[in-house]
This record gives sequence, structure tokens and C-alpha cells, in this order.
Amino acid sequence: LPEVDIEMQKFLSTSEFAAAVGISESSARRLADSGDLRIHRTQGGHRKIAAVEIIRYVRQAKLKIERPELLGLVDLDGQAAEQCSDSEQLLHALREGHANSVIGLMQSMYAGGMSLAEICDGPIRYAMRVIGATWPNDKRSIFVEHRATLLCVRALCQIRLALPETEEGAPAAIGAAPLEDPYLLPSLMVSLVLHEAGFDETNLGPNTPVDVLRDSVEDEQPELVWLALTNPIRSRSHQREIEQLSEAVAEYGGLFLVGGQNAATFSDSPSMLCTSMSELRFRASGVCGSPRAFDRFPKDRSPLPRDLPDLQ
Repeated sequence: LPEVDIEMQKFLSTSEFAAAVGISESSARRLADSGDLRIHRTQGGHRKIAAVEIIRYVRQAKLKIERPELLGLVDLDGQAAEQCSDSEQLLHALREGHANSVIGLMQSMYAGGMSLAEICDGPIRYAMRVIGATWPNDKRSIFVEHRATLLCVRALCQIRLALPETEEGAPAAIGAAPLEDPYLLPSLMVSLVLHEAGFDETNLGPNTPVDVLRDSVEDEQPELVWLALTNPIRSRSHQREIEQLSEAVAEYGGLFLVGGQNAATFSDSPSMLCTSMSELRFRASGVCGSPRAFDRFPKDRSPLPRDLPDLQ
């Protein structure tokens, strides 16, 4: 997962924080000094609060953001009144390559109470499907799709900064996309959904040899192992490698899940296939009493991986 440079983050003063969430400046200062908010001090001793930290606190405290523009967010309520859905807004921002809009939209969705699974299964899935469907009729489609993927990655990395830290003793998860499967976004989304659920997760990323993943699993014995299959399995040797990975996980009693556009080319077993990020979130909740209980089960369980376009 790419690191986000602290210099690129947006910081607010306590007065700006107060205006953003509709509280008094004295209350904002008390919150900043209480330890409920992580703050930075300037050389002059002034308090500065990262926007992602405010988003974390707002979501945790279930506060309403009164002035989202101060946090670089989008007024989703105002857009809804204009009958422009979250998914349509994200599609437009991704098509146009507007990085700030993509980041602001996704952070607004998260601050407003959507889980990462809902964001992935809903707006991201919709936007990437529509963008992917323009090939081969639009000669710019590959460029637009690759750029949109990278913008989604940047936005998801920003949201990660607002997620609570994994608790000590949390269940572990390891996963990847296999060799000759260069698609970055699916495995990243799995990693972040599991992190939000309270897992200490390790995403080995795209183009990972299955035997390398198996060796890691045998050494670490994580409670959950995932494999993202965007490309179909084309050889018996590839099939056997994944079978050996599955056997290695079963040997110590872990949970092995396979998802992605071509997951069914390996197995159609309901116990192994995972057809959406919401299903992943739900099934992961039963693994070793995952420490971060899910506050609500997403209403939208529309499948993501089976018809997700190729992502890079």
C-alpha cells in the first residue's frame, strides 16, 4: 500500500475544525487537548489537525459535518437534492481525471457512514464498470481506465489514514493477486475492507507467485487468506498451485477465500468463493471473533468481482 506523504495532507486549525463540525472554538480546543483528536503543533505552538483525523473522529462520534468544503469534502446531501447519485458523481470525476474530486467524494462517503465495502461494491464498482465498457469503441478507454484505477487507489489510501489502528492481538490476513494477474485495485480493496474490520492484514499485491504466497501462509498461519483472480486460470499447473495453497490453509484451520472476476475458474464452492466486498466483510466477521464488531450489515450486497472490468 503506498504511503501518503504527510506534507500532502490537509491540516486545519482548531477554529476551522470548529466551523467544519459546528461546535464552538473552545470545545474544539478542549477536544484537541483531551487526546480524543491527534494534533500537530506548529513551531509557534499552534494546534493543527489533519483532515483525515477529523474524518475519523466525525465518523466515530457520529457527528454531522456542517461545512464539508473546509475538509476538502463534497456536500453529498446537496448533490442528492439535485438528484445526482454518489456513483454518478464518482464516475464523472474519474472520467475527467479530477483527483481532488475523487478523493473528496470518497472521503465524504466514508465520513457520512458508508463502510469501505459499501463504497467498493457501490460507487467504485459502478464507475469502473461503465468506464471499462467503453473499450474498444473509445480509443482513450485504456488511458481513462488506468488513470481511474490510480485515482481510486489514491483515494482509498487517504481513507486508510482515517481508519483506527489495528488492535494488538488482532486476527491476521494475507493475500494477493497471482502471477500474470497485474491488477492492483481488487486485492487492495480486500486489504482495506479487512483492515476496517479489524484485521492485521498484509497485501502482497499483484503479480505474486502463488508459491510465494503459500510459503508466507505456512510461515505466518494467518486466520484468513485471500486470492484475487481477475484473469482466468489457463493451466493445470496454475490450478494445482492454488489447490496447494488452499490445502496449506486448511491444514492449520484457516479460512481461504477466492474472489475476483474469474474466481469461478478455480472453484465454484460456496465455502471458498466470495462474490462481493460486503460478503467478505460479513464472512470475515466470524473469523476468530474479529475484534472490531461491524456496526451494521450493508444493505447493498450487489456482487462486485464477477463482472468488474479488468483493473490495473
